[in-house]
Amino acid sequence: MILAGDQHVPRVVGDPRAAKASKPSALRAPSIHQGDPGLFEGDARPDRFAKLPLSDEEIAEYSRIKCCVCGGYVLPEEVAEHSKLCVLEPVANLQLQLDKWFIASANLTRDEQRQLVELRRTEELILLEDLEARLADRMPQLWWMGGRFGYLISSRWLREWRSFVGLGRPMGLTRDRPPSPINNLALFDLGGTLRAGLEEGLQRDYYVVDQPIWDMFVQVYGGGPAILRYSPQGTAPIASDQEAVFEGEWRDMRPDTGHGRVFDASTGFGFDGELQGGFLWNCVGKGLLQSGSHFEGVVVEGLPDGKGREVCPDGTVLEGDFAQGCLHGSGRVTDPHGGVEEGEWEYGELLGI
Repeated sequence: MILAGDQHVPRVVGDPRAAKASKPSALRAPSIHQGDPGLFEGDARPDRFAKLPLSDEEIAEYSRIKCCVCGGYVLPEEVAEHSKLCVLEPVANLQLQLDKWFIASANLTRDEQRQLVELRRTEELILLEDLEARLADRMPQLWWMGGRFGYLISSRWLREWRSFVGLGRPMGLTRDRPPSPINNLALFDLGGTLRAGLEEGLQRDYYVVDQPIWDMFVQVYGGGPAILRYSPQGTAPIASDQEAVFEGEWRDMRPDTGHGRVFDASTGFGFDGELQGGFLWNCVGKGLLQSGSHFEGVVVEGLPDGKGREVCPDGTVLEGDFAQGCLHGSGRVTDPHGGVEEGEWEYGELLGI
């Protein structure tokens, strides 16, 4: 930087000539200590640019370390404990999966790995062909939810698998090894919800597979996350169809025994909780009981419990408060001929008669 010490002679900071040529200016601001020499002993004067020493509070404040997660400031001795409590939320649907191929091939020679790869190519293709043949020949069974379930799987991963078993275009990724675990994360946005505008198709974003095929892929490769959809129309579901969740045993490509949640938007049939043998068990829902009755409401161990409506196999309709499968409290019974009994009930018995 250039300082104008003389109007015609420029001088540079640090130039000794500039120091010699400098003279006190009458316009220079007076010192804050001017006029009070008694404040200091002798001729000692503090430099007007000197900083005052930090206080204990300022030292403690400046010694703190900023946490990049919560933005707070932590003392050095508290960092270890703070790190245990303040952690980043995991990304939605993020699953860390072990690559089963690394585990299986860890102790194999290159020749043994090549032999295992060729064996898997053949066996997996035969297994899938057998599954598809059985699904094509099956006789669908009626269930109280008439729609169809299906899993969405990344088309990119499926193309890799097809390349591995010789059905698709050869890829370098699967020339010497099977594909990595299933990876559906590309189908989600950063917020953890399914991306808008996904297109179905082997050469597009996702492909829909039936539950037995999804289970085969997960058993062999692992990965995910599972993306289950339900189509009320009974056709193969797409990404925009009703979201469904179920963990447990399946039967005839529909939930049988386990926990989950799905509702048919067109009929209201569905469940949120536990099924057993394909019947409502411990849940809130609208569907079939083991007794053969259709029920809508709260079910505890297969029996109506709480407010609900039950339609018995003979056409009798029970509405009101239930306990242990019986009307208990305010309720009404309508027989198949239209006769009505209404009032207060105690475990299935009408009071006041």
